[in-house]
Amino acid sequence: MSNWAVVAPMVPIEAHPQLEKIVGAYSGRIRLAPKRQSKWGDFRWRSGELSRISVNRDLSPEAFLITLLHELAHAQVHAWDPGYRLPHGPEWQRRYRDLMQPFLYPAIFSEPVRLALQRSMRQPKASCGADPQLLKALNRLKENESPTVESLAPGSQFQSANGRIFLKGSKRRTRIECVEISTGRTFAVHPLMEVNLLTDESISPR
Repeated sequence: MSNWAVVAPMVPIEAHPQLEKIVGAYSGRIRLAPKRQSKWGDFRWRSGELSRISVNRDLSPEAFLITLLHELAHAQVHAWDPGYRLPHGPEWQRRYRDLMQPFLYPAIFSEPVRLALQRSMRQPKASCGADPQLLKALNRLKENESPTVESLAPGSQFQSANGRIFLKGSKRRTRIECVEISTGRTFAVHPLMEVNLLTDESISPR
């Protein structure tokens, strides 16, 4: 299956004319990946082999397009900027901006996502998760959305996706201090991390 056959059903149809050219210029392979908690996509390469881009298949069309352009920017840096030092340094930021710019209009992205993207172009982040405003805009229409750490009252107990239980504490500048119940260790948690709120009935007695 061609890269475009993989990508076309996953992105807004309005993006097809411009995106097909960009995808066609990529000489590696693009594949769909199962849902991953740790990342939405990645770019990998080995000497003497075709490079590979993977994007999670469960993403919304908007999130898929953003993630794909993010990884294609990595591919361009790898191919055209051999002296780069940082994975998300100035070379990657420049190429990501150039790739994203033709898509920043309402026919492709909903207004909240488009505005968040425009703001993020000043200094693109290493991931959507590192940009709270963009992540919030992308998550706004998810059905049956789980509560986020940010939405919980201080002192609430919650369970993360990997089953660990925390007590919500005070907010830092961009993160929220949460104490893991089993170890007493304090972690700086992303405010938009989706969690399960634990009630008195759902907390098993020790």
